[in-house]
Amino acid sequence: MSSLSTESTPRERLDRAISVLGRVRMYWRGVAAMIAVGLSISLALALTTKRVWRSEATLLYRETIQTGRDPQSSAARAARLGPKLKDTLTARGTLADVIEEFGLYPEKTARSMVEAVEEMKDHVGFRAQSSDTYVISFTHDDPHVAQQVAARLTQILIEDYRRASVGAATMTRDFLREELGDASAKVEEASRALATFLARNPQFQWGLNDSPYAPAPQTLGPPGAPAPAAGRVAPAQPARPADPQLAALERQLARVDALLGAGRSPSAASGQPLPHSVVEAQRARDAAATAVASAEAALAEKLTTVTPLHPDAIAAKRRVEAAKGQLAAAESALGLVRAGLTEVSRDEARALTPPRRAALEAERSALLRQIGGLRARAGGGRADVGGEARRAARAPVGSASGGEALRGSGEPDQGAEERVIELETEWHRLRLDLERAREYLKTVQANERAANLSADAAEDKSETELDILDPAYLPSRPDRGRGRVLFAGAAVTFFFALGVAGARVLLNDTLYDGGDIHALGGPALLAAMPELPARPPLRERAIVSAYGPEPSSAPGYADGPSIAPPHITEPPHAPPDPDAASPDLAPEDALPDHLDLDGADVLPESSWSAPALACVGARPLSYAPSAAFGEPEVEILGADVDPEGYGVFELLRGTPAAALAALRVLRHRLDQRRGGEPLAVAVVSPGRAEGKTALATRLAMTLAEAERARVLLVEGHLARPRVAALLGLRLPAHAGFSGQLRRRMAGQVRPLGVVAVSPSLSVLAEPSIEAGYPEALHSVHFEAALRTLRRYYDYVVIDGPPVLGSGDANVIEDASDGILLVARASMTRASSLTRAAEQLGERRILGVVLNDVAPRPVARKRIEVEAPAT
Repeated sequence: MSSLSTESTPRERLDRAISVLGRVRMYWRGVAAMIAVGLSISLALALTTKRVWRSEATLLYRETIQTGRDPQSSAARAARLGPKLKDTLTARGTLADVIEEFGLYPEKTARSMVEAVEEMKDHVGFRAQSSDTYVISFTHDDPHVAQQVAARLTQILIEDYRRASVGAATMTRDFLREELGDASAKVEEASRALATFLARNPQFQWGLNDSPYAPAPQTLGPPGAPAPAAGRVAPAQPARPADPQLAALERQLARVDALLGAGRSPSAASGQPLPHSVVEAQRARDAAATAVASAEAALAEKLTTVTPLHPDAIAAKRRVEAAKGQLAAAESALGLVRAGLTEVSRDEARALTPPRRAALEAERSALLRQIGGLRARAGGGRADVGGEARRAARAPVGSASGGEALRGSGEPDQGAEERVIELETEWHRLRLDLERAREYLKTVQANERAANLSADAAEDKSETELDILDPAYLPSRPDRGRGRVLFAGAAVTFFFALGVAGARVLLNDTLYDGGDIHALGGPALLAAMPELPARPPLRERAIVSAYGPEPSSAPGYADGPSIAPPHITEPPHAPPDPDAASPDLAPEDALPDHLDLDGADVLPESSWSAPALACVGARPLSYAPSAAFGEPEVEILGADVDPEGYGVFELLRGTPAAALAALRVLRHRLDQRRGGEPLAVAVVSPGRAEGKTALATRLAMTLAEAERARVLLVEGHLARPRVAALLGLRLPAHAGFSGQLRRRMAGQVRPLGVVAVSPSLSVLAEPSIEAGYPEALHSVHFEAALRTLRRYYDYVVIDGPPVLGSGDANVIEDASDGILLVARASMTRASSLTRAAEQLGERRILGVVLNDVAPRPVARKRIEVEAPAT
């Protein structure tokens, strides 16, 4: 079975918001009063306000010469230049000069120039209209003064900007000139140091690959090999020794070194051809080094995502090892080519066995000793430093025989190597210093040329300038006049008044409709009674006693003494038989079985005889004799007879259909709660004058509609009884509920007397608006009386007291089966309803009935005395 959702839809939330906003109309008097006061104040201010005139001038920033020393976008330039121009314009000295020049603010100037400057700052405006235009404005009560001051401020700003531009450009030019001199001195110093080095070491040359220790660029090979590239000039080599024996020994030493190197070279051992030149060998070596670096980088990147045992990592490691092997081969080939050996046969490389290697190393050592001896004998000759270095470089690394040969030659081989390293390092350092000095000189020269250009342009006012795009104009209309003041004041007044009304709506916790009840989250809303039209009070009527003598004019009755109430022996709560009349009445005097609540059918005046009056309500009652006294527990004291009207049911005449529908819905819910058993319902309210008496009376009439149930309306508010006055009944003193309770408290046991107002509705109320014994409510006889009445009626409706301020409602709660909380719309506060529910507890509260719901929320005044008509 599908169920309805209890969540509100967007349309319901919108309707709820509109309903809450509509409550602002309740405070229209206060809103109107605030608007009237605000408009009056605005009008007074407008009449006393002086007119203010505004004059504006527009400046244009432009660059006529692009020097390139401050490249930036227009937005960045505006962000940098705008605040600077504004600070220049609003400087205290600038404004003070203008104030003295035009005689502005004489009163404040007489007191203090600082006050005058602060006043002028409020009237000076500066804003960036776009990336290249700026607007300067000034407001004053005289339009001519406003125009003149705006023009003067514009002129001052342009002059200050030009002066600052020229000063900055001149300072920059002077600084760069000094920097240019320092850069030139550094270049000259570096050139002198390099020239001195070349003079001391003539083997070095100026140019690319000009180190004397670098190998010769030409290729060495068999006849028919390609010649060196055209245009490549080999560096000057030291003069070879003139001794033929020494030359032969050197050639033989080179051959031995080549054989030893070819045996250790992987490329030579594998039969691969060696590079033809040092350049090609160096390129191969660099390519191999690059391959090693790439392989290592790939391995490092791979290890960031996988472990070393991953197949991808293992493959990357193998690629690194292969690249390192290629690098070793390339370095070996580079060493052979630098030694002058460009081709080694495969057989000769493979034939280099250990004995053969030992023989070659011994031969190399002998040759070195012979060469050393010849050079020592030559004496006085210039040592061939370059040749010795080349031979040292060609010597196999780690060769023990080579080291012994060098030591055996008697020359300091280690010192020669250090000397070569020092010369090369000094050579490269001097060249690098010269190159850096030249680059710095070029940069300084470019900056100095730009600074000269900028300074010249600034002095000639042609680089960047502020031009007047729109000069200050004479205003024709006031910027702030009386109309604007009035309009602004009216707008503020309207918003303030509406804001105050809205705040009052939000802070007001008065209940106005069912949405407010649901928002509390407390007891559920059972019904919402609409506001009923005002009607005059019922005409006061005296009840006809059931114990008086029979009127002789009543037809159909025999002469005899007065009769007591009939003794009905029907079982309790037996449904009345609509076709059966009272046993002591004639058929023609029986009461009608149906009484329309709307007043369509009324008892005819001729039927209200004394026996009939005594029996009004007798059929719905069941008299059970008391076990102790043999008397009935409930008796009818009298009946309400209204031959001229409709009796108490006049209250329902003309009731709107919405109100009848709400009452019948409430009756339906009580029927569901009753479930065929007697039900005592108490109607209470948080405070006074909330309409609980009227609701209890109409609810009792609705429950007794069409004789569907036997209903008894009981006065439960003994401190301020209102039921009899509302129904227009004038009861005898002995019929009062508190009086009967008082007699029981005194030990007089008598049946409870009620007044019948219809065949199915009876009343147990107080004879006046002041109860005789209000403290009887707290006696045990009150609860005992309600238990007795519950045995004879289907519904016992109790008009209870207010909850807050006393504990009477808690006594009613204990004696009843259910509680209906009545709240009056536009008067009951949510806090009062919440506190009442907390005082009663949730044990017997059936729900809330919202009374007098108006189509539009209205503000009602809380009164202390509850009106009978409500």
